[in-house]
Amino acid sequence: MSRCRSVAVFVFAVAAALAGGSAVLAQGDIRSPLPAPVKLKQGMLNVPALSPLWLLPEFAAKYNVQIETVMFQRFADARTALASGDIDLTAFGPQDISLALGQGARSMVGVAGVGSGNDCLIVRKGDDIKDWSALRGKAIGVGAGSISWLKFAASVKENGLEYGGLKIVNIMGGGGNYLKALQAKEIDMAVVWQPFCAQGVVDGFAQYPTLDHNRSKTVGGLISVLAVNRGFMDKNRDAVQRLVVAYLDVLKVAQADQQRWAKIYAEKAGLPLPVAVESIRITKLDPTLPLESIKRISKFLSDNGVIARDVSGDIAHSYTFDFLSRATGKSPAELGLNQ
Repeated sequence: MSRCRSVAVFVFAVAAALAGGSAVLAQGDIRSPLPAPVKLKQGMLNVPALSPLWLLPEFAAKYNVQIETVMFQRFADARTALASGDIDLTAFGPQDISLALGQGARSMVGVAGVGSGNDCLIVRKGDDIKDWSALRGKAIGVGAGSISWLKFAASVKENGLEYGGLKIVNIMGGGGNYLKALQAKEIDMAVVWQPFCAQGVVDGFAQYPTLDHNRSKTVGGLISVLAVNRGFMDKNRDAVQRLVVAYLDVLKVAQADQQRWAKIYAEKAGLPLPVAVESIRITKLDPTLPLESIKRISKFLSDNGVIARDVSGDIAHSYTFDFLSRATGKSPAELGLNQ
């Protein structure tokens, strides 16, 4: 090999090594503590799939992000608080940003998914419903606008039934009211969410039917999305990046140790451990963001009169893959852009 060629090879090797080192450094930067602490408020709800987020303050503190937790009873309340900037971060239903857009609020940005499952159907013990056509004549308890209702209504349509032709009973209030109605034989099936299905199953008066509305082609099994206030994000992008990194760490801990996850949920929600264990059994944690599915949810909401106008064309502006992509090293396509 000539001396000139040897020098060229050496220079190329050094350049490649430096480039590789820069890439490693860039990836490492997102795991370094912020130079100054950033404080924020996190909206929290006692939902099985979201219970790993009780660990987020501990994990975020490693990056100099200090979190104060604010409790909410409903996704709708957390949505209102995030839209107004009263809180900076929360996880809520995959329909919530769409509902806010329908009301003209553009101050929320989805940054990660949460997973699938959690929403459930229950019937009285011994009263299985094995196919969708068997729903005709059954009294079905729903909470219109909930993600569980969205999955159910979409599944009904996909399986050749008319939602308006079913015997729908609107249940007001929390999930406990669905259980009371089921026990009192006011309804034959409840379209609800965990831990209420688990409570009925563990107490011995309810069971899951053969039907599963988490398999809807329109909505899918998506539980929730992690979202930030846009104003907070614009001012604190480095902090949001570290939040997403910490969030991924939290999901890994919960996935690796479901007993710990169940114990956290049981303690925070004040539930017996067997109910907590059953509540998370059908839940799969997953940070990917199926954007096309969220668009279909938006279209379904407008087509069924839940929101006044179709905002599916605006959805892409209210979600970003930037933070998740950098935290995982994966492309937006790998993280759900076209799903």
